[in-house]
Amino acid sequence: MKLSKKVLAVILSVIMVFSVLSVSFSVFAEDKVTPVVFLPGIGQSQTYMYDDEGNLIDDWHMFHLNTDFSNYSISDWLKTIRLVAGFIASIAVQRDVISQDSINDFFTVLFADHLRDKDGNFIRNVVTPNYPYPVSEYDKEPLSIFSRRIPCQSLIDEIGAENVYCYNYSIFSNTFDNAEGLNDYIEKIVLPQTGADKVILVPMSMGATVVNAYMELYPDADRIDKVISVVGAWNGSDVFADMLLADFDENAPELVYTEAINEIGLESSYLGYIINMAVRILPKQEVDNILCGAIRAFAEVVISQNTSFMSLIPCERFPEFAEEYLGGDDMAEIRSQAESYAEAQSRNKERMYYQRDNYGTEFYFISGYNLFFGDCDYGFFRYFESYDETNSDEVIQISSTAPGTSFVKAGSCYDDAYRADPSHHVSPDGSLDTSTCYFEKTTWYFEGQKHELTYNNNALDLAYKIALNEIKSVDDCRDVYPQFNGSRDVRYVRSDYIPDAERIDRSILDAELAAELDANLAAAKAMVARTINNREEDDRITEALYNTLVKINSIYHLFPDKYLPEETDDNMQAVTAVLGTASKVLDLIFGHKGFSDFWTKLL
Repeated sequence: MKLSKKVLAVILSVIMVFSVLSVSFSVFAEDKVTPVVFLPGIGQSQTYMYDDEGNLIDDWHMFHLNTDFSNYSISDWLKTIRLVAGFIASIAVQRDVISQDSINDFFTVLFADHLRDKDGNFIRNVVTPNYPYPVSEYDKEPLSIFSRRIPCQSLIDEIGAENVYCYNYSIFSNTFDNAEGLNDYIEKIVLPQTGADKVILVPMSMGATVVNAYMELYPDADRIDKVISVVGAWNGSDVFADMLLADFDENAPELVYTEAINEIGLESSYLGYIINMAVRILPKQEVDNILCGAIRAFAEVVISQNTSFMSLIPCERFPEFAEEYLGGDDMAEIRSQAESYAEAQSRNKERMYYQRDNYGTEFYFISGYNLFFGDCDYGFFRYFESYDETNSDEVIQISSTAPGTSFVKAGSCYDDAYRADPSHHVSPDGSLDTSTCYFEKTTWYFEGQKHELTYNNNALDLAYKIALNEIKSVDDCRDVYPQFNGSRDVRYVRSDYIPDAERIDRSILDAELAAELDANLAAAKAMVARTINNREEDDRITEALYNTLVKINSIYHLFPDKYLPEETDDNMQAVTAVLGTASKVLDLIFGHKGFSDFWTKLL
């Protein structure tokens, strides 16, 4: 009997110990955090250039063009003079006599900062630092840059900055090199530092090409817990392919004779009007030839060195690009790598399903839709062939950012018969069919949302809640983050307007102005906290708070560099207006053609 009691006591003790350990391990498992690795899009990875002495060159950025004539070498000047001479000769004989070689040579000068040697290294001292530690250890400058470009404080508050990483890469690079670098980053830095077995990857825009290549090179690595894609370019961008292949929209006005020049990004609109008029010196066909020559030079000098850019060409359009630009023996290796990536793109669905079925990887997609290319910020895109046949976030078509999604062009809808078919899951606006989406239950669409989705706090908060396992599908959050939410842009109201309004000492304001400020501040804070987007209402609330801050600053001068009335140069406005009118008159008289075209036809 005593023995039985002892045995029973031992058994109970063992059970109790295992119960305690079980609870402890359970708690530990619940508290275990899966690290998040962001993969930025174009322009989000900070890049620096140093001079020959190793000094940082201030005010340099990755889109910098080499237009500092004072630093041109003799060779640079000869290439520039050769191009200018060709242009002058073309005007004299009214025919394009500029050789493609001279355009290419000038582009090697213009894009000197971005050229790479045969080993893939930058010719100039250009560096894109990849920090071998989490955001928690960033210095002040890189932390400021990261926070501004990838606002994720809500995620950091939940999992800690020590579990948030950013894999940087140069936009002028090799896609598979970037994928190998990502593998090293995960295996040698993130996992050892965090003790985790897997990571959550958050690719943004071009970052999707790196994840795509990573899954192609390391299909059985079993290191991906989730992929949360934010407007990812999983199958490139049609408008980018249009640009490289010079596929202009046949119904678009000839861009060089209209206001379209200003949409390329000229800082001064009057300069665009001057160019509009100046190009008429040459016949239309010769201008077309020069433009196509410039596009060809860009593709041959810049793009063909960098498979990272070629990864932005949709797989079905890559053969045309390869035939045009990658046919020479010297391009064999580049072509082979680019073809491998295009092949990987064509098997996106197969590869994603392989990861899901074999390793439990979860895939989530957040996208904007119902915009034509160039609808908002990139008007230049409106002059390419794909412009008016797409449904996009104005930069990437929806079938790429939300893989598999079927669509009709923006602003239109499927016909009644199609919509009546229950097997088709048509969006409320009628322009999408989500039934063909690879991951319909884990894909969210924001109507009218521009490609710069980081300005939409609700889209980012949704991504972070997915990372935190708070949301697993569209069914979990239909009333909070609906599948077809609206768009918004709250970057300034969150980063500037609200913080500045909160800092103002109400005691210095008169009662009426203080009440106005408090009312507009409260409305703005409520708007930012609201998860259902209403672009028109959101913009109205944002503008009201901004106007109040302008009013306060005009009286009390609290913000020396902000909220100032727009300064206008009346003389320059007058000059611009005159040039704009002159450009329009010339267009009415001569049409979309050069002076000599007009007179030849008239005579």
